[in-house]
This record gives sequence, C-alpha cells and structure tokens, in this order.
Amino acid sequence: MKKKNHTCDHIGLLSGNAKRLAKFYTKKLGFKKTKEELLPTSIMQPIFHISCDCIFIKLVSGNVMIELFEPTSLSMRRRHSDTAGIHHWGYCVGDREKFVSQLKKKNVKIITVKRNDHSVYFITDPDGNRIEIRDNKK
Repeated sequence: MKKKNHTCDHIGLLSGNAKRLAKFYTKKLGFKKTKEELLPTSIMQPIFHISCDCIFIKLVSGNVMIELFEPTSLSMRRRHSDTAGIHHWGYCVGDREKFVSQLKKKNVKIITVKRNDHSVYFITDPDGNRIEIRDNKK
C-alpha cells in the first residue's frame, strides 16, 4: 500500500478580538501577518453560519498557517476549558528548550507538565487556546 502524504494546512480561530490574537502570535511566537481583509456575510454564512461580515487575518510561520476570524457584529465569549472543540494544538520548533526560554523572557506563562522522563510545555493565547510547544525532531 502506498504511503499517503497527508498534512494539516491551517488552523482557524474564531475570536472576539482578532487584532489582539494577531499581536500575540506575531510578537510572542514569531508569526508573520500575510493578509488582512473583511470577509462578507455571503462567505461567512454558508461556511460557518455567521450572519455578519468578519475581519480575516492570516498568519504564517514556516509551514504553519493560522486564520483568525472576528465577527463584526456578534459578541464573542472567551472559551472555557470544559468547552467541546479543539482542546489544543501543537507548535513544532527547532529547539524547544531555547524557544521556551525565549517565551519566558517575553513574559509568556509556561505550563510545565512532567511526563515520564521529560517535560511537556504548554502556553495559552489571549482567547484561551492552549498551544503545546514541541520539538521538530519528535
């Protein structure tokens, strides 16, 4: 059987403040903003059932792309840890220990969990989305 080369192309995050999230991802994690535009209701309604225009911001870091969506006329609540949906996503970096050290210098709170013989690191973005910091090697 031929091995399939599947990959994840991007992560989409719905937010009440896309500019705040973009600032976190660019300033703290090193993403670059590649696009910002207003998406009309005609696009948002059939795909996401959102009945208003949305600010759309695209962020890129290596092969990772994050799409941020902010409805212009809906009130958004911060997610809770017991909410169904994406629990966390993994962000792979070249040297995890060095990257975590840099995050600490930028005053990013690091959640460290000891698992077997190693540490697992998580951070949380301003909307409460949990991000696991992983080594590219693993």
